[in-house]
Amino acid sequence: MSHIALVIIFGLLLLPGLLMAFVPMLPAFWYLLAVSAVFGIADGFTHLTLQNLGTLAAVLLLSIAVDWSAGLLGAKFGGAAWKSLFFGLVGGLFGLVLLPPVGIFPGMFVGVLVGEMVRQKKGSEAFKAATGALIGSLVGSAINSALAITFVILFLFFAAA
Repeated sequence: MSHIALVIIFGLLLLPGLLMAFVPMLPAFWYLLAVSAVFGIADGFTHLTLQNLGTLAAVLLLSIAVDWSAGLLGAKFGGAAWKSLFFGLVGGLFGLVLLPPVGIFPGMFVGVLVGEMVRQKKGSEAFKAATGALIGSLVGSAINSALAITFVILFLFFAAA
């Protein structure tokens, strides 16, 4: 099989990972890295070198940092307590199960809101904390989407070289 055909096939195989990046908690970057590694093996690491694969792995690590910190930082800046963040995590998981793939956002919002209400915060303070968590998660998703696009562009740049 020609090198160009291999790049096109694996480029197309990256598209589901690109779409997964728009939804928090899906293993988009693990999928992207796995497809890239298989390409490297199929190509004998001639075009996509181990160093290139390491660069792509660094993008994965950055995405993990964004995933774990964005919603938490937003909630903390909104005034949420650590217990409320746990409520937000549980709410996000319920939301994801009940309304995939976007249910994580309203689920987390409601979870943080409930967590803050349980702490006997005023409604406006609880709403501020929940809004902070929601904004943080949305910003994190936007950053991860940009990272996924960057990953695919880097892959195509490395693979086509």
